[in-house]
Amino acid sequence: MRIIVYAGTGGVGKTSIAAATALAGARAGRKTLVLTIDPARRLRTALRIGESNEQQRVELDPAAPGELWAAMLDVRATLDTAVRLHGAPKLQQRILRHRIYATIADSLAGMQELMAVERIDQLIRRGFDDLVIDTAPSRHALEFLDKPAAFASFSDSGWVKLIGRTYKFAEATGMMSLSRAAMDLYGQIASILGAELVREVLDFYSIFVAIAEGYSERARKTLKLLRDPNVTEFRVVSTPPKALRDTAFYLSEMDKRGFQPGIFFVNRVWPLEPGRAARPGFAGDVLDWYHDVSDSHQQAVDAVRRDFGARLSRIVSLPEMEHDIDGIDALSMIADRLTP
Repeated sequence: MRIIVYAGTGGVGKTSIAAATALAGARAGRKTLVLTIDPARRLRTALRIGESNEQQRVELDPAAPGELWAAMLDVRATLDTAVRLHGAPKLQQRILRHRIYATIADSLAGMQELMAVERIDQLIRRGFDDLVIDTAPSRHALEFLDKPAAFASFSDSGWVKLIGRTYKFAEATGMMSLSRAAMDLYGQIASILGAELVREVLDFYSIFVAIAEGYSERARKTLKLLRDPNVTEFRVVSTPPKALRDTAFYLSEMDKRGFQPGIFFVNRVWPLEPGRAARPGFAGDVLDWYHDVSDSHQQAVDAVRRDFGARLSRIVSLPEMEHDIDGIDALSMIADRLTP
């Protein structure tokens, strides 16, 4: 299996290039899926897929020897699937209907990042040859892998496990079986949040703890795959005005996390036009302006090659398209330029 992770700031064409990468894989005979964890849903427009957040097969015309699939991250659906796949059968409905479960699934900070890694694990199990991941358009895009790692460490801590298991015992034998220190702590929290809410939280955690521990194990395995250069490649998309800055920033962020840098795309480059014959008047002024911008774009690409070429597998310059990227035909024009 091959995993390709795309990162980049907003407005650089990252989603279109990620979708075109998956399309190129399908044309090469591979079963590919592009997953976007970007809440903006730009992928739906690029591939003209339906409203469902489940993986959908994209029909290709002409047909390709492989398959192209697409999916968008749905936090609640991903968590529901995790409960059904990994929860004890007798507890699944109790978890899914629990009031605290609805709260954490719909509004808990960090769930987008936690469920992104869970969704990647679910898709890996579906047997795709290529998994292309379109991250959120942000300079903090790679942080979607930091929170799952932190959660795994947190849920593995002994005292967290003890909370859930102690509550099960206390409910079965009576709360007075808890130690004096535990009762004092319970009383303090109950005075702030209310005894009923505290009881609900502890009850939920006592039945959810196995899911949390299982998530931690899966997250560690997924993060290990993402750090394996034989499996995963991290690619960055930028535009000429931001190319040098973005290259330096993302290479630094990858180094911090032990990720393997791959191709760097400088997108929306204005191509050089052959010849610079002088033209009088306004037309000549416009042409001179175009050539000045085109020259500056090429200088930006050359600067990236000069300063970072030794650290990147390839640096690819992609031209500005004449129209918006909408549908397979437009993506095909990008896919044609992605292979050497």
